[in-house]
Amino acid sequence: MTTLSTEDSASLGEALQRMLRDRYGFADARRRDIATPADALPRVWAWLVELGLTGLVVPQAQGGFSGGVADLQRVQRELGRALVVAPWLGVALGAQVIRHAGTPTQQAAWLGGLADGSMTIALARDDTPAPGHASAPTLALASDGGWRIDGRKANVLHAAAVSHLLVSARLPDGAQAWFRVEATQTGIERQPHRLVDQSWCADVVFKNAAAERLDAPLSGEGRAALSSQLRTVEIAAYCAEMAGGAQAALDLTAQYLRTRQQFGQPLADYQALRHRIAEMYIAMEQLRSAEELALAATEFDDTVTRERLAAQAQLVGCESATWIQRQAIQLHGGMGMTEAFAVGHHYRRQLVINALTGGEPAAVAVLARLAPEAA
Repeated sequence: MTTLSTEDSASLGEALQRMLRDRYGFADARRRDIATPADALPRVWAWLVELGLTGLVVPQAQGGFSGGVADLQRVQRELGRALVVAPWLGVALGAQVIRHAGTPTQQAAWLGGLADGSMTIALARDDTPAPGHASAPTLALASDGGWRIDGRKANVLHAAAVSHLLVSARLPDGAQAWFRVEATQTGIERQPHRLVDQSWCADVVFKNAAAERLDAPLSGEGRAALSSQLRTVEIAAYCAEMAGGAQAALDLTAQYLRTRQQFGQPLADYQALRHRIAEMYIAMEQLRSAEELALAATEFDDTVTRERLAAQAQLVGCESATWIQRQAIQLHGGMGMTEAFAVGHHYRRQLVINALTGGEPAAVAVLARLAPEAA
């Protein structure tokens, strides 16, 4: 990926900050978007399209900004700060898949739709079986000059609201490939459910569903490299979102301690609580360092180095962000668990990010696999 100029990136970030501050209040706009049905896009989506953010990582030739991972992180950080509920990251990652796995014809046909918002995409990668079902890979078979997909993908974010799915499926020779699938066709059953942060995802069942293969000539090594790079960019994005959410929770907590009175004085006057806030600021700096490390990881061509750095960033990021969110709840007391206070919602979002990325255990497993003695 390329990167926007410092001036352009800053301008885009400021425009997003302004829009979220003016239009996306926690008590009104976000509550309305949370109440949006599973098969509809939240209202904030139209605002993100209006800013051109759906084309952030799309090449300029297809109507985008040609932004890079640092720009993606800037946006994701602000979305995390404001607790935005939208399929933006799926579209950004989907654009990367199309750029690397799609032919020039496919890129020309599809990326423009992502940039102008007329096509929305969710990544369907997880073959985890439903309770009581046997584990089985999603399979793709050639049929009448095209492809058909059978299988099941679990926990696909915003799957019921998007127009298309990008599906990873196994070919008859055992290799993996990407397919674009129209989400509303009769061969697909989407089973939506809410995550703990009240955002929507869905289990998707494919029954002889028509699909179009992304046909760029990738070797097995090339497919593995794309998968690794996609995972690294995803971790970088979530590290930025965690940083935005944790900073918001920290700011809310510091403000709460300054205004909440106990025994005739603000809670912030108590030394023990000031020390706790100081520790949260230290953890925040660790989280920012993890965000920067995740960005650096995306710049390495060597798969082992890239994955090791990304896992280190994930480990420190998830650990620091989760600790900050827990302290924010603790310092708010029972008020922090109410629907009216944003800190509880930030904590729930952190739990979802931990689950989506695998959190600390997944990072430790990667580091153990890549350790020199494991080679």
